[in-house]
Amino acid sequence: MRIAATSPAPVSPVRAVVGGLACVGLTAVIIGLGAVRIGNRETAGGSDFALEVPDASLVANDGDKEDIPMLLPPDASGTADGTSPAPEAEADAAAEKALIAPPAPDKSVAPVPSFNAHTSAPAPAPITLTRPIVLAAGRFNIGGKELQLDGILPVDVSRQCTDSSGEGWPCGRMARTAFANLVRGRTIDCDVPAAQWSGTAIAHCTLAGKDLSQWLAENGWAEVAPGAPLQTHAAAARAAGRGLYSPDPRRRKAAASGNTGTSGGETRQQPEDQNQ
Repeated sequence: MRIAATSPAPVSPVRAVVGGLACVGLTAVIIGLGAVRIGNRETAGGSDFALEVPDASLVANDGDKEDIPMLLPPDASGTADGTSPAPEAEADAAAEKALIAPPAPDKSVAPVPSFNAHTSAPAPAPITLTRPIVLAAGRFNIGGKELQLDGILPVDVSRQCTDSSGEGWPCGRMARTAFANLVRGRTIDCDVPAAQWSGTAIAHCTLAGKDLSQWLAENGWAEVAPGAPLQTHAAAARAAGRGLYSPDPRRRKAAASGNTGTSGGETRQQPEDQNQ
């Protein structure tokens, strides 16, 4: 027995249109009911809205001052608003200090000593002095001012010395003569504080690079001041019998020349001192 397949009955266009209109109408009814319900709620809540404003008499009048925010001082352990700095800010600050920190000193380089009140002042530069006049062995007159050599005890011109035979001789004048023959009025360089001074200046002087104090000590024509670094030179001159520690140079010179002259067969006396 075979069953024949049946197809659904076709829907008429009229029924489709009626169904669509019914859906649209139902939707409109639902929307209208919702609008009515919302309106009822607003009516129940009241339509008046009052804004509370403070009484102006209770607020202090600051005149025409502008509303500028006041900056608070930074807290000792935080920022200006009193809050603690963030860890990132602390790390940035530490890195910035490390960048501007001075470099560590190089220990391989010897430090330069700084000058202070306890450090001895450097010696002044030598000053050139012209036309020195020898007053005594170790003492000058320069332009009306007196100068004495450093480390030397000048020999007084009137000093008398006694040789090994017990005879005296004018060693002070002979010392001045020997020193004047060395200087001969030539320019000397002395470490005086200034080109002009008052009283007697004490300075270290050189003549063409020759230390004048050392020359007097080596040749025995002056005594050395206590503590001066010329003691060894003075001791050597004393041991060798030079200068003040020698016999009368006039007799020694006369003995060397036979104390006679060859001109006219006359005896000629040796001069005692060219400055006498």
